[in-house]
Amino acid sequence: MKQLPPKLFAPLLLLASTAVSADTTPIEPVLVPLTNTADNIDIQMGKYEVTVAEFNRFIKATGYQVPQKCMLFSSTKWPSPEKPGNWDDAELISEPYRPVVCVGTQGAIAYAQWLAETTGKPYRLAELNEWRYGASEGNKSRFAFGEDYHQKQICDYENVEDYANVAGLKRDHQVRYDSSANCNDGAVYHTVVGMYRANKFGLHDMMGNVKELLKTCHKSDEKAPNGCAEYAVAGEAWHWQARGINTPDWIAHDFYGSIEGFRLVLDSKEMPAQPASTASFIKGLAQAQEKAQKSHQRLKSLPVSPTGLTANLLKNNQVELNWMPVAGDDISYSIYRSYLDPEGKVSRKSQKIAYGVKETNFIDQLTGKGPASYTVFANSSVGESMASNEASAGVHKAFKPGERIQAEHYQAKRHIWVRDNKQEQSVGLSANENHYATGQKPFLPAWLKFNFNSDYSGQGTLKMRLRSQDDASFEIWQGQHLVARLTGGKTDAFSEISADVSLIASQQPLEIRAASQAWLLIDWFEFSH
Repeated sequence: MKQLPPKLFAPLLLLASTAVSADTTPIEPVLVPLTNTADNIDIQMGKYEVTVAEFNRFIKATGYQVPQKCMLFSSTKWPSPEKPGNWDDAELISEPYRPVVCVGTQGAIAYAQWLAETTGKPYRLAELNEWRYGASEGNKSRFAFGEDYHQKQICDYENVEDYANVAGLKRDHQVRYDSSANCNDGAVYHTVVGMYRANKFGLHDMMGNVKELLKTCHKSDEKAPNGCAEYAVAGEAWHWQARGINTPDWIAHDFYGSIEGFRLVLDSKEMPAQPASTASFIKGLAQAQEKAQKSHQRLKSLPVSPTGLTANLLKNNQVELNWMPVAGDDISYSIYRSYLDPEGKVSRKSQKIAYGVKETNFIDQLTGKGPASYTVFANSSVGESMASNEASAGVHKAFKPGERIQAEHYQAKRHIWVRDNKQEQSVGLSANENHYATGQKPFLPAWLKFNFNSDYSGQGTLKMRLRSQDDASFEIWQGQHLVARLTGGKTDAFSEISADVSLIASQQPLEIRAASQAWLLIDWFEFSH
């Protein structure tokens, strides 16, 4: 047996003495063998992420104090450094067979150390190479089960950001993400461990439920040569779109969040006998899984998105909407409109204009002749679907040099959001529209397109009011003609920039396109010559 590392948690407010009792007896993890000669891996890895039930015994046995500074995300709390939570928040511990979260890397290391010292077995956190081998099954694909670029299969294997998650956040926080994995795993937040398919090694939840804190140091602490400033973290969670097993990610040594948990490995090739506490844990887990499965099945019955939405402009500024019916019991529809009000009194931001609609058609009355775009959602007692296709009606104004163009007057867009602040509207080009997790995220260029007629060719001047992140760069095009390549600087407030541009006589649309992976917020712009 390998020598155990020195005590890590002894100075951290342990009780002077601890009575041995049933609720302080360690629950050792359910283990599966993991062997890879090429990487010198010959260990036993925990089949599941460490649960509240297991961690709670550590707390009772030692009196370990977890810092109360967790970025807590639950059905009632949104992450906020001003209102931190703790690992034993009532919702987090209400189901003891869910992964323990909000304990940080230090808490995870302390737990592993306690389990090792109490049992006399070399338990620890996994190293990054061990975790990757366990998660990949030794394959080179993005996930052990395949590439799944369209993320339609992952819900069979993992709890990730999906249709159920989007519906739950809309229900609990009135926040709706526009995209997610294209499937439904039945869970909104992190759920009971082992609810989805295991990989060929018998490991569950490697790419979902919660991200997993690791032993591997990503960045040393310059002030403490033997310390670690950032630790590797792997996998994905219920709140992130999955990117792939080999995507690098890391976390500060003192960060505490409810998206991160951990699993253990036994640093030995010998499979130990299973203690009674583990057998009891397995029995309780089976009961918790059966109960959770009923909840999952209900959420999996969310209505599908309406299809075939059309919008036809009628007389007197009315718009007729039609769409295909959604199958299911007690289905109704909510209708959202983004309206370009000619008088600027209504926000361009998408707003709900009707709900509880039982038919598959609707007549909308606009206040003026401005264009509008629509989406429809299906609702049931379970929740709300993802959005239908977008349908538009009306004609957008064609701008020309010399006119100030408000950003919200776009006629087409991709990966943007509308900011409405006391009737001062602006439009953001998103850096992360599909809500990918930290680390590597795909560059999905956002753009705005405007109707634009120019009878001038030559040099001109652009003025633009904007905010940007990290010197965001962007391009302006007239059709296939490059007008300018620019950067927005980095400011905490809106500012005006001025730049030389090249215009051509053309009726081609004007397009503003992100050219870097940083967000940009545009209020207005104008050309002069």
